[in-house]
Amino acid sequence: MLEKAVQAARAVQGLNTLERALTGAELDLVEATLKACVAQANADINEAYQQRDGGFRFENGKFPNDAECKKVVTFDDGGDPITLAQELGKLKHAAAFACIKARLPADLRENFTVEPRYKPDPDVNGVALTNGGPNTLHPDFVVHGTRNATDVQCVYEFKFPCLANHKLDPLSMSGVKAQLNGYQKLTKRCPAAVISPKGLDPLEGSP
Repeated sequence: MLEKAVQAARAVQGLNTLERALTGAELDLVEATLKACVAQANADINEAYQQRDGGFRFENGKFPNDAECKKVVTFDDGGDPITLAQELGKLKHAAAFACIKARLPADLRENFTVEPRYKPDPDVNGVALTNGGPNTLHPDFVVHGTRNATDVQCVYEFKFPCLANHKLDPLSMSGVKAQLNGYQKLTKRCPAAVISPKGLDPLEGSP
């Protein structure tokens, strides 16, 4: 009888672990890590870009000015131009993701997903994970129930503003508020937020 009770208790504990959302303190740790990694990635890539083959020194030696941000540095497979701002943004996202995965404690790793993609799922009145397609949502970082990326707790989008007039207010960047409004449909538990090198900016008027 005692053995069965222990087994039942372990089963309940496992179920709770499976469905557990992060506590307030754990979420604070995650957000602090995201902010630190985004800021670190911004600084590291700005420095590394100037030292690599084919790079160039920024005029002020630390970060690009507006003219440098708009400079075409390469082309994609379709022949479309890629600006320095776009290239740096891609590199900084990759650096931030690597930093986050390295810094967050192992016991929280089943409660977040990097770059998931969601599609509406009328069968469950919610969303499902997908590999692509129209009308999908593709946030940078999602906190969710343990091992369940569709049980969304909080959604974060990383932005690395290049132009000077966006650096103090990433929410002023074209399309960002609409992007966050889309992500807000995934959860009512916390406001969708932008994380940039200057910190965290939640969508105003959200949970």
